[in-house]
Amino acid sequence: MKYSIAVLMAILCMIVNSLAAGSNDDRVAVPLKQGVFLVATPELEDPNFIHTVILLVSYGKEGALGLVINRPSGIDLKKIFPYIEGIEEGAFPIYLGGPVERANMSMLFTSDALPKGAQKVFDNLYFTYDKAVIVPVLQHRNLDIRVRVYAGVAGWAHGQLEQEIMHGMWTTLKANQETVFTENPFKIWPSIFRIPTEDNLV
Repeated sequence: MKYSIAVLMAILCMIVNSLAAGSNDDRVAVPLKQGVFLVATPELEDPNFIHTVILLVSYGKEGALGLVINRPSGIDLKKIFPYIEGIEEGAFPIYLGGPVERANMSMLFTSDALPKGAQKVFDNLYFTYDKAVIVPVLQHRNLDIRVRVYAGVAGWAHGQLEQEIMHGMWTTLKANQETVFTENPFKIWPSIFRIPTEDNLV
């Protein structure tokens, strides 16, 4: 009888461990947090996010906020805001940061110190949607400062992103600035899943 109970307990432990492993974020390479890349899996077919790579700029109890880093719009900032002085045409292409608040502008930029009106994402990379911060940075940017300008953001309510990950829609990677500011944004997603692009096909 004792042997049967021991066997039964062992089987139950195996089942529990298996369920725990299945419910774990095994699809998540790194924990969800601010400063992580959220990568759309090949299974995600939502036109708003298909083949996107998103930098999470905020993550917490209220939800998550991010910017799509691999969707340049083909539109220059100067054409939309011609009244901003000191900005050369072609200097700042606008990226489509997400489907939410497309009329609003935000920015990722590097800085040696925390600027007022901006929040740190990771290392010396900062995020802001404050025009009082954005305009001066664009007007007085030196060669040491990296800048990306975005229209719109991507957002999730509390628990929503976690559910999408559980359904296999996203995975995560550690973020880095070289990817954020790459000159070839269209190569970011294919390179993660090792999908050939026109540039590397023979």
